[in-house]
Amino acid sequence: MQTLEKNTKGFNILELIVVVVIIGIISAAAYPKFSDWKKKREIRDTSLRIKSLILGINAQVQRGLYSFVQVYMNVNETTSTITIVSKGMKQSTLATKINNGDDPWNTDPASRCDIASGTYWDDDGATAGIMEVQSMTLDRDKYTTNFVGEAAVCFSKNAQWYSGAGVLAGGTGADATVEDRIFICLRDEAVDTCAVAEDTGEPTIIEDHLYSIDWTRFGDVTMEKWSIGLNEWVLQ
Repeated sequence: MQTLEKNTKGFNILELIVVVVIIGIISAAAYPKFSDWKKKREIRDTSLRIKSLILGINAQVQRGLYSFVQVYMNVNETTSTITIVSKGMKQSTLATKINNGDDPWNTDPASRCDIASGTYWDDDGATAGIMEVQSMTLDRDKYTTNFVGEAAVCFSKNAQWYSGAGVLAGGTGADATVEDRIFICLRDEAVDTCAVAEDTGEPTIIEDHLYSIDWTRFGDVTMEKWSIGLNEWVLQ
């Protein structure tokens, strides 16, 4: 009995080349959209983390664990990092400062939101093992803000001790002011810091990945994204 030959046919080399070329074309067309989506997701997640850190330390004030807290930020060009740390001062420490007439707390109110001393705060998020305070470090080659250098904002439960330091503080004495927002965006060759007009709070260049973290003296924190289509900030 004769054995029937199997009619087995595979891809020839030309067909394989055509398939590979088609896959390459589809991938090349899809990659920019995927890359843009990935960037949007990363900058949004990072902005949410910053918002959560500020909300978290203010929650400790409302709980009564701390009477005075700080959110410290350092945009360091040398190390190419952005460090954000929350810190807390307990009621007993604050009471000691208030009751001591010679303490800088009473003689130099502008120094209350201290960013210089390593022993000023009871708990520091840069120290491991303290759950109530937090720390995060961002790659400044990837992300950037609207400023360079050190900055801090400080909160208390009744807003009485609301203050700032570094880049976020301005004026002196009765004219002292505290910035109530920071901006974060993706960094590239064209964007070293987030280009935002100080007077209007609007971007000065087209930027599709720009977020604003805003707060009030009472510790309310919100996040907004700049909408190119609407030409305005949109609450997230």
